[in-house]
Amino acid sequence: MSERVDVAAFGPTGVTGREVARYVSHRARELGVSWAAAGRDRGRVTEALSAVGAAPDEVLVVDVDEPDTVEAMVQAARVVINLVGPYARYGGPVYAACARTGTHQLDLTGETDWLRTMIDRHDETAAASGAKIVASCGFEALPFELAAHHAAAQAHRRSGRAVVSVDVDVSIDNRANLRGASDAVSGGTFTSGLDAFERGAMADADPFELDPPGSGATGRYSFLPRRHACTAQWLAPVFPSPVLNPPIVHRGVALRRREGDPTFAPDFRYTEGTVASSLVPLPGGRVLGPGVAASMAAMQTSMTLAGRAPASVRRAMAGLGRRLGPAAGEGPRPETLDDWSYRIDARAETTDGTTADVRVDGDGHPGYKPTATIVGEAGLILADGQAPVPESVGIVTPATALGLDVLGRFARAGLRFAVTG
Repeated sequence: MSERVDVAAFGPTGVTGREVARYVSHRARELGVSWAAAGRDRGRVTEALSAVGAAPDEVLVVDVDEPDTVEAMVQAARVVINLVGPYARYGGPVYAACARTGTHQLDLTGETDWLRTMIDRHDETAAASGAKIVASCGFEALPFELAAHHAAAQAHRRSGRAVVSVDVDVSIDNRANLRGASDAVSGGTFTSGLDAFERGAMADADPFELDPPGSGATGRYSFLPRRHACTAQWLAPVFPSPVLNPPIVHRGVALRRREGDPTFAPDFRYTEGTVASSLVPLPGGRVLGPGVAASMAAMQTSMTLAGRAPASVRRAMAGLGRRLGPAAGEGPRPETLDDWSYRIDARAETTDGTTADVRVDGDGHPGYKPTATIVGEAGLILADGQAPVPESVGIVTPATALGLDVLGRFARAGLRFAVTG
């Protein structure tokens, strides 16, 4: 290609990748920007694009096992939306190439232990080259982190005091008739989770694992049933995993504190949970909320304990899961993606007790439809040289990469933010 395209979508053949291609293709025409699709097999990429009516300016052949092709992709695009997971298997070469060349990259990783390794290896290089490498830029963890920062900004503005906590809940509404596990979680997401379990990452999960050196923050996860600070709803651990969002939120806060931002206190804590009654599609779901919260908490605690088993036991359990769970390439039926919606409520509190509440309404299957539109819109924002985004570079988080001045753009992606209290 003679000129760089604005965005390259790498991996458009999977469940989420096809939806990203659909969204980016449509939005690129609206915005007048250029985009490319990239994948290992040109024929499969072309077939997937045709199925969703996506028309890129170019199709690039890229294989993570062939460094020259990865290099060619990051040199050909200003922003890479990396959809090729599990990232612990395939993400490293893209991180390294983007960090070295100054190409922005967004991904959907939930593999926190792997991300810690990438930060240690590539953060300084990315900062020096001017690259924004934005991890977990889908349903996990963009709407949660932006809601937390938005609520914190409101509370800090009202009192002038630092924010000590943000508590978030999420409720999910499903009108689809589930036919199997793949209607709730795709094979790719399921495989990533099993890989992390097999590595032992679940046993040693730390909500401050991704903090930059010197942050000094410490703490532990608690899966005990509790009520949300704002809505008073009974909360269960976040599904599919309660250990994905907190490290991203805490890293973003630590990065802002390191830059001298006074919004957050040094002892800031982020907590979250799923509204238990939303997990019970019955008229009496609200009444059953405490029991559901307790059951989900017990299940998560059991998984954490299982993650501490010897490596041979974890390997056997992961192998069984791979045989019984959805296979790679399987996922929710496309016709059901619009039958879901979700709501996030965030309450921030300052050192003097001042609070602020933010609500986020989202359209579509949480893990797939909004993930695709969210990461697609975020990539287009980073490709827009006029977008009012922060100057932060390196391996950053959605909120520190994008800031709060672009919240309105996510309405086009089915994500709406509102201050409610």
